[in-house]
Amino acid sequence: MTHALPERLSDKQPSWPPVSILLLLVASVFLPSGLLTGMNAYLLLLAAIAWFYSSTKFDSQLLRAIAPFLLIIASGLCLGIYADTYLYLKDAWYVANPAIILCTGSVFYRCRPQLASGLRAFVLGGTLVAGFYLSAFVVQPELITQSSVKIRETIGTGFYAPALALTLLLAYFTQSRDGLLLPVWLARTCLLLCALACALCFSRTMLLVVGIGIAAVWGFFSRNEWGRLLAIATVGLASLSLLGLAVDTGSREVQHSFMGKLSRSISEITVEEYTDFKSINENWRGYETARALKLYYAGNPLQWLLGYGFGQQVDLGLAMPLGAAGDEGSVKRYIPILHNGYAYLLVKGGAVAVLLFLSSLLFLYRVGRRAAHDASSDMTHRNRAAAARVLQSVAATLAATTWLVSGAFNKLDMFPFLLAAGFILAALTHTAPQRHPT
Repeated sequence: MTHALPERLSDKQPSWPPVSILLLLVASVFLPSGLLTGMNAYLLLLAAIAWFYSSTKFDSQLLRAIAPFLLIIASGLCLGIYADTYLYLKDAWYVANPAIILCTGSVFYRCRPQLASGLRAFVLGGTLVAGFYLSAFVVQPELITQSSVKIRETIGTGFYAPALALTLLLAYFTQSRDGLLLPVWLARTCLLLCALACALCFSRTMLLVVGIGIAAVWGFFSRNEWGRLLAIATVGLASLSLLGLAVDTGSREVQHSFMGKLSRSISEITVEEYTDFKSINENWRGYETARALKLYYAGNPLQWLLGYGFGQQVDLGLAMPLGAAGDEGSVKRYIPILHNGYAYLLVKGGAVAVLLFLSSLLFLYRVGRRAAHDASSDMTHRNRAAAARVLQSVAATLAATTWLVSGAFNKLDMFPFLLAAGFILAALTHTAPQRHPT
């Protein structure tokens, strides 16, 4: 059973938690990832001090979510003790970062146990980020006529905070006043801005994230979800395969279009050790994963279980330019980080690390699934059920994006989703103290 903060703290209902959520979402666009981690760690230090001087116990539900990360860290640190110090500590940071963010989100709720005010901060923060991204089209209106590749080269690949805000707005579409403390006109305006920001970044991963969010809030994961997932995955893969056959991917014009990128989605992530530079460059994610798996399978049974430890690098087989153009130091043969987060975990922590990570996501998903089944028509319960569906979408999003863009181990992209996961987890598993009349 979880414990609430002492009444003398929760009764004050401080305003800094929702303000901090909003500021952190906006800051994640501008601040270096290391500084953002430091800010989260500082907030956790303050919370630890508060818990130390109170009778409050650590949240057991939160511990179940972060314990797998802690175990991966312990194993990685022990097995990689003789690795390069910088790479060794960098891996520790990559795996610790999701746990820190989950804890930060939980602390925000426990310091101000009001679900609606926190979710409103996520929506407003995501909308501000969306406005920042869309402002580029106001400053350079000619961009709207450019190809998707040109747009991404000019203003970047977009941000995921608007996708989270869009999911929340759809989940509370008919109850934005009670669930998000937003008037209908403002909620609809935020929804439009976030939808535009997600669409105009021309990102296949963003399309997937938004699709998962829509499916979750419409109750797709409420029951019999594994059969539905198999059906959707089959239809999706078949559609992409047919698109790949129908589209001439050799055309330069097609290659610079979003449709062309979609048509190549499967080939880009197909795990294969290509032999020519052109194929490697065009199918980088698949090649990178193939090289990681080659290293993994070359290990002994203990390394299959626990990996090589933190600091281990993957041999690409040839030197590749991985940084910005003109950066001579960007040409590398050995890399410590991969786009495929599951391959990354296999190399660093073995099959055990992958299972531990999935167990954390499964726990979050199950918490959301149980709360989403609340059949009560009471507005409070309806708001909790909507938040539970969002938590399901967050868990599913982290599972999918970890394959494509490192997901939970991405330094910044999934920050909003991890923060929301910690916040909603605390809201669904923690009962705020009742106020007593004086």
